[in-house]
Amino acid sequence: MKQALIKRLQDNVRGLAELKKKGVKVGKIKFVKAVHSIPLMQYGVTYWVKKDNIIHIQGIGNFKVSGLDQIPENAELSSVNLVERNGYYYLYVTCFLPKEDKHEKEKAISIDLGVKNQITFSNGVKIQYLVPMSKRLRRLYHFFSRAKPGSRNKEKLLLKIKREFEKQNNKKRDIINKVVHFVTTNYSKVVFQDDNIRSWQKLFGEKIYETSIGGIRNALKRKASTPVEVGRFVKTTGVCPVCRTNVKLDLSQRELTCPSCNSTFDRDVASAIVILKEGLSLWNAGETPGDENASAMLEYFASIPHVSVSMNREALLVMAG
Repeated sequence: MKQALIKRLQDNVRGLAELKKKGVKVGKIKFVKAVHSIPLMQYGVTYWVKKDNIIHIQGIGNFKVSGLDQIPENAELSSVNLVERNGYYYLYVTCFLPKEDKHEKEKAISIDLGVKNQITFSNGVKIQYLVPMSKRLRRLYHFFSRAKPGSRNKEKLLLKIKREFEKQNNKKRDIINKVVHFVTTNYSKVVFQDDNIRSWQKLFGEKIYETSIGGIRNALKRKASTPVEVGRFVKTTGVCPVCRTNVKLDLSQRELTCPSCNSTFDRDVASAIVILKEGLSLWNAGETPGDENASAMLEYFASIPHVSVSMNREALLVMAG
């Protein structure tokens, strides 16, 4: 473990040196009181898994852990990070799986992110979810603001606040991971727009914090087989998906009615379809096949805690046409 920590430190220093050569201000190296992450590099030497959810860590001993059933039987364990976060301990496991084709055929879907409907898919499925600040967290903030600065009591309250934040963030991560898992498993191309989430935070503040919708886009960039990002300044809101006529919409208007072709769409669904067509045009992919996953998607998302899901059937008719 010591060798792994030393290697990580050396790599970090080399990285800072490279950034400094490029003219980036990196500051000075400072002393830290504690290390919150320890890499365990060699399976069978620095760590190994025993029966009954027991894992052994070199120099520390045996620990009973939960979640080992998530590792597939045919997985080859590589490295593990032992992480301490706000008094809780986690193992981040990296493993290798035999390569397999996740997609039976080329399919594409797009996602429109928003404030009222957090996620809208081009097949008409809409997701709303909020993980609001708990009453316990608000109460802890109340006591923390009145605690004496530098006191032991204030340090204890700060740790409790961090732990409560961790619970809130875990709920949001769970939603993001499940949504992204379904999308990346069933679609080869995932199209989304480079929305300016930071500006949304300034306007809508707490609503954006309670959803962490920016995390969905970041996860899709990492996990999708072919993530397709439409430019930030490409107009997708207030555009008819059928004839591409621009329609002026206020924020309060939730439906788009095209004056040219008389088509009527849900505002967010229309944006998602336009995003899909813009993304596919970047790849010269043409139209995507009809989406038969909408019903399965609806059922899967409805089972996720804190999530409410609905369906707009008009989108399926447009995609099929």
